[in-house]
Amino acid sequence: MKPAGEYLGAMVGAPIDQAALPRWRADVDTLVSHGQNLIRTSVYAWLVAPAKFEWNPEASAFYRDALGYARDRGLAINMVVPGSPDWSQDYPFEDYAEACSWFWTTMRDNFDDMVDLWQPYNEADHSHYQKFTGAPREDSDEYARYLGEFGYMLGVAREVLGRNGTPVTTNLTGWPMNDAREQEWYTVLDAIQPALDVLSLDLYPADSESEIARLAERVERVRQRYDKPVFIAEIGLQTTPGSWTEADQRAYVPAAIKTLRTGKVWGICLYELRDNESPAGFGIIRQDGSQKPGFATVMSAMAPK
Repeated sequence: MKPAGEYLGAMVGAPIDQAALPRWRADVDTLVSHGQNLIRTSVYAWLVAPAKFEWNPEASAFYRDALGYARDRGLAINMVVPGSPDWSQDYPFEDYAEACSWFWTTMRDNFDDMVDLWQPYNEADHSHYQKFTGAPREDSDEYARYLGEFGYMLGVAREVLGRNGTPVTTNLTGWPMNDAREQEWYTVLDAIQPALDVLSLDLYPADSESEIARLAERVERVRQRYDKPVFIAEIGLQTTPGSWTEADQRAYVPAAIKTLRTGKVWGICLYELRDNESPAGFGIIRQDGSQKPGFATVMSAMAPK
């Protein structure tokens, strides 16, 4: 793993077909031209593994080509993967674990030479790791069992995805950002962190100046408690109608990034580079490729030291 603070980049949505490759390459070029060295992305699991224990070599080759473009341009890759594709969503636990082991093994065998950090699951502290519904909450009878299963599956992921030495992480939600959220991180991490090489946090302080000011100290407490590197897997602010404005994004996202960079973080990843939703999203670039007002300020805050 690289030294703390060296990884800087953004989430870029994976291309789905050849028609999406120009957008992918343009986003990669944008990151590189602004001194970034990390891209956080994924593959469409239902494309590479469309049915039970069935692998699509054409789709795999397509993604190797796309990821290769990022690698050739000097970007490290943080690969986000589900447990296994949707066809395993209703499996009994043992069958699900078997399907995940197969899927992760096949992903590793096809992509591990291109990946610098594997991330199984996405905010599975709040979204069920298998069913994609809400996860049991702390005040429910099912919570301890859920955390046990989640930790077990991450252990399988680390054994499979990390077999060749590539570090494994998973991310925890950071919205809303407050003391209760930090305490919830500890509850979840106490159960799952033995299976992780890097701890990933999503941080969404939004427009709260007091929460932005406390980001570095919150992250440092997590780092010291577990003595493991902490990666900010997501930080950003959505500009969808009825939420925050592009002017808010320009003001608050750079402030949050600057605060985090005063501390000891393994890396920071903006969520996201380009809007992945319509009419707008978290991106600092709109879907049509035009820059939002905060683009230059955010990229300046993310500039390598």
